Amino acid sequence: MADELAGKIEGLILDIDGVIYRGNQPLPGAREFFPALREAGLYFILLTNNSTLTQQEYSLKLSKMGIAVEPDAIVTSATATALYLMQHYPDGGGVYVVGESGLLTTLTNVPGFRAESSGPKFVVVGLHYHFDYEVLKRACNAIRTGAHFIATNADTTIPVEGGELWPGAGSILAAVRSCSGVEPVIIGKPNPYIGQMGLLKLGLPAERVLCVGDRVETDIALGKAIGTPTALITTGVAGQGDVRQPEIQPDHTFDGLPALVQALGLK
Repeated sequence: MADELAGKIEGLILDIDGVIYRGNQPLPGAREFFPALREAGLYFILLTNNSTLTQQEYSLKLSKMGIAVEPDAIVTSATATALYLMQHYPDGGGVYVVGESGLLTTLTNVPGFRAESSGPKFVVVGLHYHFDYEVLKRACNAIRTGAHFIATNADTTIPVEGGELWPGAGSILAAVRSCSGVEPVIIGKPNPYIGQMGLLKLGLPAERVLCVGDRVETDIALGKAIGTPTALITTGVAGQGDVRQPEIQPDHTFDGLPALVQALGLK
């Protein structure tokens, strides 16, 4: 329905993969979306479970697609994990990172925390494109001998160009969980922890913020957990035949960003 959200929303929490782009290709309407939000005076935060890039790298990747978003407007699961470590373990310690350089950089930029593969205090698992048996062995041994087990997220797949779904951090996490026999602390969506970070950055009441994403089990569940209205965009995982969870239903469903723009009553 046209304009169904007009005047009801002051800010948005937006997923990135499958909503703004797929792989390295912007989705229809993505370039026009952010100027429309700014012109209407709507605030936004990009909130992603993908930990492979830093906030600065995400901003650069978007700029190469013709999309201008400042690094401070981007919250990744790596960012949230770093904050979690600072808050819960202020004394710091060695971290064995099962993930890409974005996660490693984000965590080791926190004072007191350093990369460590032998006898680490923490094992942090994220999406890792070069995950292998040696990495799995080191992670499991560290956890079995007492390292705190933390995961950036549990997304089993990620959407890429061409409509494929590739293995996500959750697939790697399953291997580490299985061999260690230990359940991790999971930081990313749908954990309310990362959603509260987004709301805090926006500085808006939850009922005036729309949580937008392509996954029912993460994005929509997050919105329900933090008390925001929710919108499912079917250009990502939800468009790949995933069955919605009966207990978690989005408040709104759109076939892409142009439809969301219309519902928000934007030009």
